[in-house]
Amino acid sequence: MLPERLKVLLGESMYKRKDLFEVGVAIKDLEVSPSKTFLEFYERYEGPFWEGNTGFELLDIVEDEERNIGVYTRIARKEHGFKNSLLVLSEMTALAVLVLDTLNDKVYKVNFEGGQRKLLQGKLEPDWPSFYDFLFDYFDC
Repeated sequence: MLPERLKVLLGESMYKRKDLFEVGVAIKDLEVSPSKTFLEFYERYEGPFWEGNTGFELLDIVEDEERNIGVYTRIARKEHGFKNSLLVLSEMTALAVLVLDTLNDKVYKVNFEGGQRKLLQGKLEPDWPSFYDFLFDYFDC
């Protein structure tokens, strides 16, 4: 389900997920049902991750209690009215974040100068048609 090159790029022990159980707990707490690719990635690898292709740091699902997908997703839900199906995958960079819609597996660059309204209205075009395509591009596979 994952790009083969990730095994090489993320082969160091620092990226190996140490506690699979935490991933399931985080997914349940966020009340989402992400794609198999998303689950496999975060069950296998632990971040955060940085690749220069997008200019965004890809957060981990559970690691770093103050900076992870759960923390930023809850903030976006509370402050910006993000639907429960949306996961914030990055910290804000240049007034934008990466967002995964778990209903259709599409990934968006969402700016907070109108992009969040378009996303919530279903009018924002995805930057990647799937989480797999996002990983492929993000890690330059």
